Amino acid sequence: MLKNIVFQDNLYQLCRSIDVVYEGLLLDLCPDYFFDKTVDDMLFFDASIQKIYRQIQDNSQVSDYVSILHSLHACQERFLRLLDTILKGESSMSEHFSGFLSKLQNIRNMQGLIRNEIAASIRKSDKSLDSRDIVSSNELSELLNF
Repeated sequence: MLKNIVFQDNLYQLCRSIDVVYEGLLLDLCPDYFFDKTVDDMLFFDASIQKIYRQIQDNSQVSDYVSILHSLHACQERFLRLLDTILKGESSMSEHFSGFLSKLQNIRNMQGLIRNEIAASIRKSDKSLDSRDIVSSNELSELLNF
């Protein structure tokens, strides 16, 4: 069943959620309250980005495809920044993440691969848009001979 997915709205909400978690890790939060939620959020962000990416790839004919790819790329960059902050031990709960570092590194690696695919899709789409906008000399002659 084909659903009407508003990618931009979903990406906006996902980006805002990533920003909230990132900003929270810069604070001196009590791990007893926030650690489990942060781990759950990280897994949610990973799964959501992968799912949205697959859905966008399956719907590459939508009118704002390139714009959606750019938004997904920006959202993913925020997620990678969040992952890097944790992996580098720069968060207030760094010691609590020690048991999850290998899992988070695997997520980081997978997201890096997806980021490269998104960037390649953007470049490919930008080139095809440019080629569609070119007017041949024959077309120009026809247009000028009205």
